[in-house]
Parts: sequence; structure tokens; C-alpha cells
Amino acid sequence: MKDTENGYGGVSILLHWLAAITMIALFVLGQAAEDATDSDRKALLGLHISIAISMYLILVGRIGWRLFNGRPRVLIQQSKPLMLLAHWIPIILLAGLALMLLSGPIMVWSKGYPINIFGLISLPSPLGKMETLHEVMEVLHKLGAKLLFFAFALHMLGVLKHLIIDRDNTLKRMLVPSKKFSEK
Repeated sequence: MKDTENGYGGVSILLHWLAAITMIALFVLGQAAEDATDSDRKALLGLHISIAISMYLILVGRIGWRLFNGRPRVLIQQSKPLMLLAHWIPIILLAGLALMLLSGPIMVWSKGYPINIFGLISLPSPLGKMETLHEVMEVLHKLGAKLLFFAFALHMLGVLKHLIIDRDNTLKRMLVPSKKFSEK
């Protein structure tokens, strides 16, 4: 279950894919809500918000697990710019996600609305109606989405590079928990 020097354990793999699938679902729901009619928009945003709240647990889990486990070693050494990208892209992904997770609830609360989580829990607004704050949070939320999209695109390009050009086991390490992987 734990990560090793040579690869990721089951917990890291599960948290990675949960985060990826959740972020893609949130992006799709957010885009669909922008184009929806008012009645559909409310339902889509409600689902978007409920799923986003669950992302807090995934994010805390990922950060905590990474701090506890460290990182597996890099399979192949690459140029300094590529190594910098490999280091910073996950950080940019987490920063974009954190920006979204902070701005989202404040955006709802600054309209004076409660946050309803799957119709089970209601978190009342501690802010009341604050239109200027709402507008700032809307801008930050959109910025976070663009940051996430950009970092996600670079992440996918890196995956393709490792799969097609390097032909190493980098992708395999995120799919199958293993004790040891070879260099090539």
C-alpha cells in the first residue's frame, strides 16, 4: 500500500485517479452549467458544489499521504527544463485546485446562499450578501479553472512523452502498484 523508492503504492494510485476523475467531472459539470437553462443550471451547480466539497477530502488525503510517504525516484534523468516541469506541474495542479476549492464556497456564501451537500447537509453562509467579494471570487474561480486546464494539458503531454518517446514505466507506475520497475 505504501509508496516505495521504485513506485507508487495502492493508496497513491487510488488518490491520484480519484482526484483526476473528480476534477474532470467538476470541469464538465461547470461547463454544462454555464450553457444550461436556469432550472438545469441550478441542479448542475448543486451537483458541482456537492462533488467539489468531497474534493477537500481527496486533496487532504493526497497531500497528507505524499508528506508521509515522500516521492518515488525518477525513472530516467531528463533535461533540466523537463525536470523542472515534472516537479512544478503537480504543484501547479494542486495550487489551481486549492484556488478553486477556496473561491468556490466563498463565491456561494458571498451571495448569501448556503452550501447544500447532496441535499444531506446545509452549510449556512457566514458572510451574508457581499457582491464585490462574490465578483472577485468569480474571477479567481475562473483563473483557477484556467490554471488547472493548462497544468492538466501539460501533464497529459508529459504522459504521452513518457509513453511514446521515452517508453519507460512512468505510466505503469500510476496504474499498477509494484515493488520494483526497471529503467526501461
